[in-house]
Amino acid sequence: MATFAAPPPQTRDWRELPDAKTIDTGTKRLVVFLDYDGTLTPIVEASDAAVLAAPMRAAIARLARHAPVAVVSGRAREKVREFVAVENLYYAGSHGFDIDGPGGLRKQVKTSAVPILRAARSQLEVWLRDVAGASVEDNVFSVSIHWRGVAEADRPRVAGAVDAVLALAPFRTTLRKFSGKCVFELRPSAAWNKGEAALYLLDMVRKAEGGAHDWFDGVQPIYVGDDVTDEDAFKALAPFGAVGVLVAPADESERPARTHATHRLRDVDDVRAFLDSLSTRAEAPASGSTT
Repeated sequence: MATFAAPPPQTRDWRELPDAKTIDTGTKRLVVFLDYDGTLTPIVEASDAAVLAAPMRAAIARLARHAPVAVVSGRAREKVREFVAVENLYYAGSHGFDIDGPGGLRKQVKTSAVPILRAARSQLEVWLRDVAGASVEDNVFSVSIHWRGVAEADRPRVAGAVDAVLALAPFRTTLRKFSGKCVFELRPSAAWNKGEAALYLLDMVRKAEGGAHDWFDGVQPIYVGDDVTDEDAFKALAPFGAVGVLVAPADESERPARTHATHRLRDVDDVRAFLDSLSTRAEAPASGSTT
């Protein structure tokens, strides 16, 4: 029977979290979840320019030879798969509403909302087309409204347009608004997020490995992310003893001070070094082994 730790209270100040590179995973089986923007690649103003660097791709591929790896992103699943371009990973797009993985795994949540999201996106494109720096991204199961490049004086227009769309039928009963780093997001009204997706994927890994419920006792989930949307995953995985790693530089100003994360890394370069360290530990001969 699996044993679970009590979820930690959300009272940590992320600036006081220990460095994730100091963790000791012991002999437990790693299951690693990775956000994309701000975690595997720096956040950029033009969303299509967030291309994964070759050294990061190599670090992910190396780790995937030793542990199940999932990329959990707000981007469309097809887009994040195209950016990462590493086979035999689990890919969860649109904050987990659209998932695929090894062995033909496919899961989609709230497919009925896709045409409604498409209509909302079209309306937002019309209302925001004369707001310099604003862009509307189609993530299939969600819509992202980016305003990082919008002048301070015009930012209320972006927020007003999003709220105005949500006031219209059928959007007001089927979609919900979320906020991230210089982005608003519209998602289906459903009890689903990155946390639910991470729990689903963890159980899919268990089933793929033929584990019973005590399988959870022998695994070490690790979730790495930088945004407030990753808090759902930090919180959901906490009862499994997960290491929740927040990516945030010392001068981070776009997120709340409190977090469910347990550890911290400073930036994308730190993330790559962390992934390489996990691989190095996995490749090391077991203690007490002989040659």
